Amino acid sequence: MAESAIDWLERKAGTNRKLKKTATIKGEDFTFWHYPLTIAEQQAANKAAKSDDVTDTGIQLLVRKAMDENGQRMFTADAGPRLRNAVERAEVEKILVAMLVDEEEDEMPELDMKSPDQTTAKAKRSSV
Repeated sequence: MAESAIDWLERKAGTNRKLKKTATIKGEDFTFWHYPLTIAEQQAANKAAKSDDVTDTGIQLLVRKAMDENGQRMFTADAGPRLRNAVERAEVEKILVAMLVDEEEDEMPELDMKSPDQTTAKAKRSSV
């Protein structure tokens, strides 16, 4: 009997594997583990952030999901305000990027959001 699509997806891209992530903070490695992000977790973090700011959502995810190597949560619920107010934004963002980037994938290609017509028109203007 053929495997169902959902069974195949759960087997290939399920959330039962722990991911190790590292961000370099001021020359030292900050290492943490987490399970892959689900759509439901993303939606809950968006709601809890109470803003449209992606950094606030990311902080919610980090506080909820980051674990040490033994599976213990690294942050308490009150860590969000401290991450926002007492840690440099650039350093927090390094951790958030590490958490959200899938290291199994190659580098994400840069997307050209211009339509082909806009690119052609710009190229024509540049050559004039």
